[in-house]
Amino acid sequence: MERVAGTGDELSQIRNLTQWVNERLPHGNVRPPEQVNALHVLGLSDSEPIQMNCYVIATVLNEVFLSLGFHSRRVHCRSYDAYDLDSHVVTLVYSNTLSKWVCMDGSWNCYLTDDNRIPLSLEEFRERLSSNQPVWVNGESTETDWSIFYKGYMAKNMFWFYSPVDSEYNYEARMEKDYCALLPEHFTPIELMREIPVHQSVQISRNPQNFWSRPSTIMDKPREMKVMA
Repeated sequence: MERVAGTGDELSQIRNLTQWVNERLPHGNVRPPEQVNALHVLGLSDSEPIQMNCYVIATVLNEVFLSLGFHSRRVHCRSYDAYDLDSHVVTLVYSNTLSKWVCMDGSWNCYLTDDNRIPLSLEEFRERLSSNQPVWVNGESTETDWSIFYKGYMAKNMFWFYSPVDSEYNYEARMEKDYCALLPEHFTPIELMREIPVHQSVQISRNPQNFWSRPSTIMDKPREMKVMA
């Protein structure tokens, strides 16, 4: 992984690792394998690239970042519409250079920037879209059909967010899983009104500063509300 990351600065290493995962795992709407961890999934792609869905790709990219000492986490981006079965999963990696979580999308090998080509966090991305400020895909200051589609696609999928409390290798194999959801005021999705699966819990937060806090304090307990199976 060190060779893939290269010897450049922090942000270039983050981009190199994202591109490498994207090349190994092209995005496709396919069922995930039985084991969802970087070693198993990348092993499946040893002979040739193999399609995976966004959840698997984000998980692999997260574990690749973790293996090199980056703070990273997988975040599920959800829409307001309970009947919208489409959603997206991305990977956030904490940039010490920028002092924030940078959003990296391994499914399409892309990231978002402001006018100065500075990578954006998910929170900044949403705020800039809502206030009609420029957002550029991969720092390219020219709009394309793809960039317009991608920003529109993400806009509808950034109403609420869902993330594992612990970011670690092979988290999906754990018997007990703890998640955190960032919800707008006066909104609770249908999924969290239903019975939570056995051995899972969901901690609900309506405080963005808490959800997007620095790695040293992220997901610290207690939370505002906890839904237990």
